[in-house]
Amino acid sequence: MHHPARGLAPAGRSPRSTWAPSPVARGAAKAARSAEFVPGSGMTGSLHLLAAGSLARGLSGLADVACSPVIPLFGASGLLRGWIEQGHAWDVFASADTDHPAALHQAGLGTAPQVFCHNALCLILRPGLRPAPAEALLARADLVLGMSTPGNDPSGDYAVAALRRLEALVPGAGRAAQARARQLTGAPGLPAPPAGRSAYAWLLETGAADMFLTYRTNGIAAREDLPGLSLVDLPDSLQVRATYALTTRKDAGPGAMALARRILSAEVQGRLRSLGFAPAQGHDVHEGDTG
Repeated sequence: MHHPARGLAPAGRSPRSTWAPSPVARGAAKAARSAEFVPGSGMTGSLHLLAAGSLARGLSGLADVACSPVIPLFGASGLLRGWIEQGHAWDVFASADTDHPAALHQAGLGTAPQVFCHNALCLILRPGLRPAPAEALLARADLVLGMSTPGNDPSGDYAVAALRRLEALVPGAGRAAQARARQLTGAPGLPAPPAGRSAYAWLLETGAADMFLTYRTNGIAAREDLPGLSLVDLPDSLQVRATYALTTRKDAGPGAMALARRILSAEVQGRLRSLGFAPAQGHDVHEGDTG
C-alpha cells in the first residue's frame, strides 16, 4: 500500500544532487481524484488548467476566461508533466515547483516559467500527539512519518530537502527519519480518501501515520477537516521554501495567456494568500533543490 523510503533520495532533479531517486520516485504517480489519462482528451473551446493538487482550493471554480470555460485537473505535478509530454490537452500548467515547467520550456512545449506563489513546510500531527519542536518529533523512532513520493510530487522532494537539512545538523537523524517514513501520497495504487475529505486528515485519522511532512497549506486544510490535528512549523534551520511556477502551452492562443494572467491577478493571488500561500515576492527563506 505504501512504499517506505530507502536512504536519503535527492530532492528533485537538480544536477547538484549525488543521490539517485528510487524507482518508485521515478514512476508515474496517481493524481488525487483525477480521471484516467487519455492522450489528447479535452473539450474543444475550453481552457485546460493542469495544476498541483495543493492548488485545488485556490484555483477551483475560476470564472470563464476570454469567454471560454476553465477545465481544471489537479494532481501530482510530476504526473501532470508526464501527461503533457504524452499529449494530454493543456493550456496552462501550474506546478508546485519550477523544475517541471522548466523541463516543458526546454522541450519547446511551454513558455518560460513564471513564479506565482510560495509555500512552506510543516508537520501535521494526529489527534492526541502532543506538539513539540519539529527536530524532536522527527527524531522519535516510535512515530511513523508520512510524506509524499519524491520525483512524482514536489511535496516529497521538499520533504527530502528538509530531512537533508536535519541530517546536516544532526548526523544520522535525517537519514533515520526518512528510513522510517512512509510514502503515502503521490504514487500508484495508494488508497484515496473519501470524497470531500483531506487526504492528510484521513490518513492521520485512520492511523496510516502519526505525523505528515507536507505543505503548510495542506496542514491548514487538514485541520479544517479534522480540528483535533495540530500543526508544527519547521524552524528556519529545516524550512524549505516551495516555489510554484506556471508555464503556458507554446502554441496556445490568447485565451491561455489570459488564464495565466488571471492566476497572477490580485484576485487569485488574494485567494491563495487567504489559504496560506505567500506571494512570489515574499520573504526569503531557504530554497529547495527542486526550485
